[in-house]
Amino acid sequence: MLENIAIVKEVHEHMTTPKAQQLANDTLDKINLSRIGLYRAPKCSTMEIFYVMFIRALMTKETTVIIEIPHSVMDNLNELQATFDNLNILKMSKNILILDIIDNETYYEGCSCNIIK
Repeated sequence: MLENIAIVKEVHEHMTTPKAQQLANDTLDKINLSRIGLYRAPKCSTMEIFYVMFIRALMTKETTVIIEIPHSVMDNLNELQATFDNLNILKMSKNILILDIIDNETYYEGCSCNIIK
């Protein structure tokens, strides 16, 4: 997982591998996931893979990260508030746009992220 995240910094910003992997590990550690740093994808849960994909997107120079239907990678929509909390911890001054369908509006009631029509 560290290699997957770090490669963005290595290729696009010519950061050294040890430095890029340390940044990746530090970022995973912010949400208590540094333990998965040396895992391969089959050993990770769908949520862990989601966070690695999100962190990898954060490593780019893009100012906005768009997530399409986040619950499609979640095992359970009850994890939604914890996921939003983790996204806020990680966001690194990026704009985060989450796209979902209006049918799921009730899942977001009371969350920090509401569906805007």
